[in-house]
Amino acid sequence: MPGINITVNGKSIVLENSATIADFIAERKVTGTMYVIEKNKKIVNKEDYAAEPLNEGDSLELAGFAGGG
Repeated sequence: MPGINITVNGKSIVLENSATIADFIAERKVTGTMYVIEKNKKIVNKEDYAAEPLNEGDSLELAGFAGGG
């Protein structure tokens, strides 16, 4: 399968093996539980990551949350 071009946090990247957001998370080794993913300006629920497809030209924004004191 040829790669697809998407934008992640404003940077263009080519995905080789990602078909869904869950695949993207695994491929990019995104860790932790305190983050949200927005696809094409809409927040995607975590329970939908495995079913949410990634297509040519999609735009993802990843935002992580950190606690501290």
